[in-house]
Amino acid sequence: MERVTQGKDRFIILRKIKYSEADLILHALSPQGEKLSFIARGALKSKKRFGGGVLEPSHFVAFTYKQAAEEGQLNVLQEATLINDFPGIRKDYDHLELALHVLECVSKVSQEGDKSSEFLFNLLGHTLKAIETAQDPLVLKMHFYLKFLLQQGVVNAEAWMAPFLKTNLADTNQLLSHRQVVDEELYNVEQMVRHYLEHATL
Repeated sequence: MERVTQGKDRFIILRKIKYSEADLILHALSPQGEKLSFIARGALKSKKRFGGGVLEPSHFVAFTYKQAAEEGQLNVLQEATLINDFPGIRKDYDHLELALHVLECVSKVSQEGDKSSEFLFNLLGHTLKAIETAQDPLVLKMHFYLKFLLQQGVVNAEAWMAPFLKTNLADTNQLLSHRQVVDEELYNVEQMVRHYLEHATL
């Protein structure tokens, strides 16, 4: 008889995919930076276990689940509790679009079985929190990109990047005076990110 192991942890939901009539498949990031996949059976019908729109990308949640017996199988989600839904990211289209883009970037580089990427989880959580109060989403986008590329070992720090790399994401609004640098460099940095993500997922 196969042994079913119970799991319980906190996650940030990266992606939600409708599967069959009532089920959802979820990709989520653990505090260790590991990407895990779950199936939430009957999630589209069960308001008791998964009510209140808890299973949405960007939500910080607590999951109770049956761990997959074998590699390649999905963990079975039993219960989900909302910890933080970062309501401020939905205040307008620009903030929400940035949040979804950040989730996509992290989703593409995170891996199943990788339990030593806490920095990725922290980067994602701090960025989502920063989006809520960001006065200029483009400045925050640059801030996220540079920290992301540096953590991934893709970019060498240059002098103009110093204010962004030294400033905490929580203090992004202190970088508004660097908007001209953002205007000059964002396109190139964006291309770097796009190129990296294309090759990271090959």
